[in-house]
Amino acid sequence: MVKIGLDYGRKKTGVAVYRQGLVLPSEAVFGPWKKILERLGELACDYDGIEIVLGLPLSALGKPTELSMEVESFADKLRETGYSVELVNEVGTSAAAVRLLGKKDRKGRVDSMAACEILKRFLNIYE
Repeated sequence: MVKIGLDYGRKKTGVAVYRQGLVLPSEAVFGPWKKILERLGELACDYDGIEIVLGLPLSALGKPTELSMEVESFADKLRETGYSVELVNEVGTSAAAVRLLGKKDRKGRVDSMAACEILKRFLNIYE
């Protein structure tokens, strides 16, 4: 089973894949939940099953935010669809991704690198 990291966003969602000991960015998804579900379906077929690690955007103090409630609803929808979902505090992952890439972008690379950071945090290989 392959782990898929998601850095959820209302406009674009970063995607990362963990398999065979490597965490690698994948193409970001642009659009709503339906598009993300389509992409997850493709990945589930490609990898013969997936587990999802979803970044939870809490405040710097660890408190829920408007977006974190939306992410929790999305996690529930994913579970209803049959996916295994783990939530991971994503505070600082986008900033770490920008430091790695050196800039922000519109193609979703930063979002997918943030998804890598979320997976690394989950796997306890984050610094």
